[in-house]
Amino acid sequence: MSDDNMKMPSFSEIKYVRPSVQEFRECAMSTRLKLMAARDPEVVEAAIMSFEREMSAFDTACTICMIRHDLDTADQFWTDEIDFFDENYPVVSELSAGVYAALLHSEIRPQLEERFGPMIFRKTQNQRDIVSSEVLEELGEESSLETEYSQILSEADILFEGKHQTISTMTPFLESTDREVRKKAHQAVSDYFMSNKEKFDEIYDKMVHIRTTIAKKLGFKDFVELGYKRMERYDYDPEKVKTFRDNIVKYIVPITSEIRRLQKKRLDVDRLYYYDLPCLFVHGNPTPNIPKEEYFHTGCQMFAKMFSKEPSFFQVLGEHDFMDLFSRQNKATGGYCASLLDYGIPYILMNANETSDDVATMVHESGHAYAALRSIDSSQFIECLSPTLEACEIHSTAMEYLSYPYMEMFFGEAADAYREQHMTLALLFLPYGCLVDEYQHEVYANPDMTPQERHATWRRLEKKYQPDIDYDNDPFYEPGGAWMKKEHIFTSPFYYIDYCLAQVCALQLWDLSRKNTKKAMTIYDHLCSAGGTKTLIDLVESSGLESPFSVDVMKKLAYQVCDYLNL
Repeated sequence: MSDDNMKMPSFSEIKYVRPSVQEFRECAMSTRLKLMAARDPEVVEAAIMSFEREMSAFDTACTICMIRHDLDTADQFWTDEIDFFDENYPVVSELSAGVYAALLHSEIRPQLEERFGPMIFRKTQNQRDIVSSEVLEELGEESSLETEYSQILSEADILFEGKHQTISTMTPFLESTDREVRKKAHQAVSDYFMSNKEKFDEIYDKMVHIRTTIAKKLGFKDFVELGYKRMERYDYDPEKVKTFRDNIVKYIVPITSEIRRLQKKRLDVDRLYYYDLPCLFVHGNPTPNIPKEEYFHTGCQMFAKMFSKEPSFFQVLGEHDFMDLFSRQNKATGGYCASLLDYGIPYILMNANETSDDVATMVHESGHAYAALRSIDSSQFIECLSPTLEACEIHSTAMEYLSYPYMEMFFGEAADAYREQHMTLALLFLPYGCLVDEYQHEVYANPDMTPQERHATWRRLEKKYQPDIDYDNDPFYEPGGAWMKKEHIFTSPFYYIDYCLAQVCALQLWDLSRKNTKKAMTIYDHLCSAGGTKTLIDLVESSGLESPFSVDVMKKLAYQVCDYLNL
């Protein structure tokens, strides 16, 4: 990319044109006929590559639309375009599945598998299982509900200390060293969610029933089965995930209880309430010692050092406006990295709020961006450029750990405190991620639960995975409302355990990097450059790491992290 720097467009220069579904339909039907009649691998390859370009163009237009909508959710034009994609992406997915079905049933499939590799055929069969014309209407409704939930969050207006705040800009107050400020801030966020509780309950109830309907129409027992198919879990199942969660309860939850005990002592409080939990240090959590306007420049320097290459990939992306780092009104919450396939360029979106999470998020999303760039030539199929999502999260999470030696650039003398906080939060996250996962398993296995039963289920599981939370009788959290804050539960069912699996793999890289940085970076680069050509376990083990499902790995990492944190 850097060698061709002058030819790279700026994001603002990229034109958006709504794609024609009719033209896509005609291309898909034509391609399918060619594949059904073809007996020559070269003819098949030419036809399928032509269709890939159409798929790439449609996906690129959708991604541009999503980003520009998220940059200003109040712009009605982009809201209308999002509605177009919500309605039509299921149609395009079904047409695509039809094209690739011709590959599955080709008379020369053995020759094609040798030519293209096995992964595209596994993905094709998976896509056939989860998309059908029978569920197009429900898929459109599901997408609309996801958009509705995200839109409500992005428009959150919380009046706090005389100023209008978003959910993201409330974070510094939630972590304040002043306990009274912390308490009031958490109550303000609680009040916001309480005021939207009935609406969120209604949206989620509709989601659960629509997803269950889709699953039943496609021939699945419930949405749990379909959810695993959607997440492309080729080499593990719910039982294996349950074993992983059980290992977390056995080996990690006791460590988190010790962390909370020490935190209570450190903060010198009689009881540790929910509003105390984000404040890990008596003098406050470490914050960057540079203004947020310098994040980009410092990030450029850090990645140049990390990869011994200047300008860094991060610098090139930023100089061409392929990132938006700061929180503001009417900007979508959260952070992500999305690839514009036609250009082979990733885009980073996040909401910096002048907390330590700014740095972690920037590095995390940059890990996704680096992987997107490294895997651009890993496959001729766009479907195989990126691995399954839990493997993608290794790219991003591992980058957070590999950046540890450079944190003085952002935190100065507080770098050690940042590393301690980051590792502590990683440990605290593992049980939470498993809580989110088990909650979804229970909800979708019992879709007719009432909203009250769902809240009670969350609170019961919360006591299993996070036994040290004391909500001080907060009217929103105490009955089990905290799940409503987690966007993934609404918009990305069964995604959240991916972060936990990735965390265990990334911690292996962290442990290795302390002894052999060069080897750790080599394994990391191998993971990124392999793209989506292998399943999770094959990818991890072929790179030199161990399966995250291994109980021995869990025990070893628990010991190493406790030693690192002096627990």
